[in-house]
Amino acid sequence: MQAWLLKYDVFYKDLKYNWQCPTLNCQYKFTGCCSCEAKQETFIFLSLYQKLLEFSYYHKYEAYVLNELHVYNSIKNDKSQVRSWVVKNEKIAGNACFEFLMTYHAYNDAPIELLVVGDGLLGFEVFIDHKDFISLIQFLQTFDELFWIQKIYPESEILDVFE
Repeated sequence: MQAWLLKYDVFYKDLKYNWQCPTLNCQYKFTGCCSCEAKQETFIFLSLYQKLLEFSYYHKYEAYVLNELHVYNSIKNDKSQVRSWVVKNEKIAGNACFEFLMTYHAYNDAPIELLVVGDGLLGFEVFIDHKDFISLIQFLQTFDELFWIQKIYPESEILDVFE
């Protein structure tokens, strides 16, 4: 996926800033969303590229969260250290990666692939193998259990906003 994004990066940027839907009544020029019933191939490419680009953003955390899972496994029996671990990782799990599980993983109870693009855009769904994000998934599930379920850090501003 990263190789494909890099290959088409310049093409995408050129289209993004210069393309206008040729249909007269289309609102793309004003809203960035094509209102045409039959979508132009260019719009489909722009939308697909954007979805894949948004999804690829999460992969940059994989090495970090793998390390944090090792740290967690070494301290998981010490409540004080676990709380510190949650506080340390709140910005990543509670902000940067908060929507990852809901957006790409939660469409199924035990997904083998991550849903990147629903069938509304292309007429079929686009999936990515979950193995490329296994550490992020485990990290977020561990964090979610400690933060949202056990509420090990109840004074968190993020937790406070959602309650």
